[in-house]
Order: sequence, then structure tokens, then C-alpha cells
Amino acid sequence: MNQALKILDIFIKIQERSDVFQHKQEGLLDEISLAEVHCLDWIGMTDHPNVTKISEKMGLTRGGISRICKKLLGKGLIESYQEPENNKEIYFRLTEGGQSVYGEHKKIHSEARQEWLSFFEHYSDNEQATILRFATDINDLFDSKSADKIEKEK
Repeated sequence: MNQALKILDIFIKIQERSDVFQHKQEGLLDEISLAEVHCLDWIGMTDHPNVTKISEKMGLTRGGISRICKKLLGKGLIESYQEPENNKEIYFRLTEGGQSVYGEHKKIHSEARQEWLSFFEHYSDNEQATILRFATDINDLFDSKSADKIEKEK
């Protein structure tokens, strides 16, 4: 089943990159972008999230994360704060509105995980290994194209 979970994680990434239909259907992307939703997700999951931590988790530049966070601050979905012992570093936390989007995103992912896990039960471990290799190759292709695009933008 471990292979099925790996395949699932990759397929969800592929689905998010190629088709945001489910998020749009749920109304989640009416006012915010998919990148903003995922930034909210990492802020919600990370202890003392700052631009550097979010950048590392999302695989985006610090400048890109700064721009996304600025939009999220403007939309009232996150707020910034500083720790008393460290006035240099700026951290983020979800507001009530951000928590709502975070929760809806988690719900959508949970439903997608269950659907995919049911789907993969129809395949043997050997077949799942082949699917995992295939899905990993597709994901790597997307990653290399994203890296190329970021490099060209510099």
C-alpha cells in the first residue's frame, strides 16, 4: 500500500498542475489563485512559517513567496507577526478566513485521496510499481519544465 500512497501523492500533484477543476467546482478559486491556496496550506502546516520556510516547502523563490504573501495579507487571509526575542524575522499565521480556505483545501484533498486509493486497489503491487515509475517520470518532467521557466525569468 506504500506504493499506492506514493502514486497518489504524485497524481494529486499532476492533477493540481493540469486541472484545477475540482477547486473551481468547490468555489475555492473564485477569489484566490491555486498558488495562494497552496501557500495558505504550507502556512497552516508549518511551525513559525516565514518566507524562507514556505519557499523551501513550495519549491518557489523567496521573491515569489513574498509576492504571494503580500496578496494574502491584502486579502486578509494571513497576518504577519514577530517573536519578541527575534525582531528581525517576520512570520505568518492564518486568519479566520485563511483557516476556512485551509480547511476546505484539506477536505478536497482528503476526498481526492480516498477516490484514488479506491482506484488503485484494482492493481497488483507489480502494476502499482509500474504506475509509480510512470507517475514519477511525469512529475519529474513537470519539475524540470518549472525549473526551466524559473531560470528563464531570472
